[in-house]
Amino acid sequence: MPLILIALQIPAWLGLLQPANQIAANSDRGNQEVLVHRVSPSGETTLVAEVPRSAVPTICRMGDGSLIMAHQWFPDDVPDMFDHIAVRFSTDNGRTWTDSTPIEMPGLPARTRFPFDPTIVGLPDGKMRMYFTLMQGTDPRQSTPTIGSAISTNGINWTYERGDRFALPDKAIMNCAVASISGKYKLLAPMQPAIGAGAYWASSPDGLVFARNENLPAMSATSQWLGCLLETEGLLRFYGTSSTSGIWTADLGADGEWDLGPSLDVPGSDPGVIRLDDGTLVVVTTHAASQDSNTTPRETSPRETPQPNTREQIDNHLESLLESSDKLDWNRFANTFAPTATGFLSTPATVHRLENGTAVANAFKSSFDAPASKKTASYPLPQNPRNLDIQRHGDAAIATFQTDHEYDRTGWWTVVLKRDDAASDWKVHHVHASIQDPKISNSNMSSWP
Repeated sequence: MPLILIALQIPAWLGLLQPANQIAANSDRGNQEVLVHRVSPSGETTLVAEVPRSAVPTICRMGDGSLIMAHQWFPDDVPDMFDHIAVRFSTDNGRTWTDSTPIEMPGLPARTRFPFDPTIVGLPDGKMRMYFTLMQGTDPRQSTPTIGSAISTNGINWTYERGDRFALPDKAIMNCAVASISGKYKLLAPMQPAIGAGAYWASSPDGLVFARNENLPAMSATSQWLGCLLETEGLLRFYGTSSTSGIWTADLGADGEWDLGPSLDVPGSDPGVIRLDDGTLVVVTTHAASQDSNTTPRETSPRETPQPNTREQIDNHLESLLESSDKLDWNRFANTFAPTATGFLSTPATVHRLENGTAVANAFKSSFDAPASKKTASYPLPQNPRNLDIQRHGDAAIATFQTDHEYDRTGWWTVVLKRDDAASDWKVHHVHASIQDPKISNSNMSSWP
């Protein structure tokens, strides 16, 4: 497959393009691989590993000196992990690698697609920050992609950092590259279409809040700002994708201008690069899979592999609860509760403590029977939620959100979902909801039904 086609298909692998000529590309996302090359200071290039059914890699040195590579993963035998981020580790400077291990990142905002386009940056305290593209759903025409982040010490378990690191109104910000230099963080993201286009450019004092700078110009008609930033000996270099061959580079000068540097004779696109102490580069790229592609023999990972992520199942069940409220579908709504579910429902007028799933569901039933008179209902419905967030805790999840109601009242909701085992459906096991009136307090109420 020509390199230019590979570059054009990167958004298609991630499910973000849906025109007719991209449908086949979406179905072939597993027919990609990550290539790992070592490039000596003299320019000698050696292929050391091939990672099948993967793409969009990034590489970083961990606090213990080992290397971590994160990539999009398209396993054919783990459906729950298809198109998620996985990591591999190397303790011999990139010569051999562990098997792919899917990352865990609880606490993502509800209804968001799992993060993609990972970029890992080492932090002064030995931790790592992963920057990634984040969006709700899979259609950028309905949800504008932004850059999010998460923190980790081991590369497998990541703590999501709320909010956007970098976002622009009505502009899709994807495929970012980030590096730290002189105590400041630099971020760039290619404009669309990527080939022969410029890039968004931003800076931050802490790596969390980025301020937009002047856009970067296109460096040539065949280059893309799709790749990685690397700080070496006080200089910042970009390694980018070319639609012809090899990897192009550019150095950031003291005057703020970028000067083209030497190219690398390494195949593939969207490179991730790290420099070893002896000057050797370890380069990871996305490439079309060869017919006989296989991985180079590697060590066994000493790290525990997390269980398959069930975030999509959690989202689907919560969506069933909220959608059935919007559509006044009583049977579907009642079926979301476990038989042993409990509830604590509070309004300015009364407080209800409910001891089983039927009682919890029935507390809302009059809103389904007489929607035109919702103000007389036992309890308002959880419709049109905002500030929705989900935290995952093993086989349990906690969803929190707000709702708006008549007379400037605000609803505060906590919904606990749980499943008994991997073969069970998720159910609501507890609802804690409070409708607050700014003029009335129920803090002294002690009556129970």
